[in-house]
Amino acid sequence: MVISSLIVEARPEAVSAVTEALAALEGVEVHEVNGYKIVVTIEAPSTGASHEVSSRMVAIPGVLNVNLVYVNFEDETLG
Repeated sequence: MVISSLIVEARPEAVSAVTEALAALEGVEVHEVNGYKIVVTIEAPSTGASHEVSSRMVAIPGVLNVNLVYVNFEDETLG
């Protein structure tokens, strides 16, 4: 299991829509919205799966930037 914490920056006029789109992604939980910054976590089975989810975040209309803050690897196997 890989747990990642990220800050997603959104256009001010799109924060609400971006927050909803983020919450709809599998494995994503929205924790806080502060202005145009949205704090989220991703729970995924591998680093590859986590990376795919964060890549989908970048494609959400209104997202300006996605910044990785923290990653915790639990029982991930290589291969």
